[in-house]
Amino acid sequence: MTEFQKVAKLNELKDGEVKGVRVGREEIALYRLGDEVLATTDLCTHEYCVISENSNLEGEEVECTCHGSKFNIRSGENTLPPAAEALKVYKTKVEGEDVLVEVG
Repeated sequence: MTEFQKVAKLNELKDGEVKGVRVGREEIALYRLGDEVLATTDLCTHEYCVISENSNLEGEEVECTCHGSKFNIRSGENTLPPAAEALKVYKTKVEGEDVLVEVG
């Protein structure tokens, strides 16, 4: 069963930056774009580098700086090799100052 869980406060996320959080066994990268927060798995599908520690975010695209793979953070789609697989994308919502992610 999936459910939304609180993972951060909105003011903990800076616009245009990536923050890693752990929810149970899930490692999740949060991306703030203005008042919107998006979320993907925090491990690159190429060599499993931690995206929140090794990334460059430009608009809706994140680059894993370990080996240069790029992903669309809205769809998870891999947009530049060497990674060949997409990132898992999580549903998010903001309630007041709370950031929630659907996990399960």
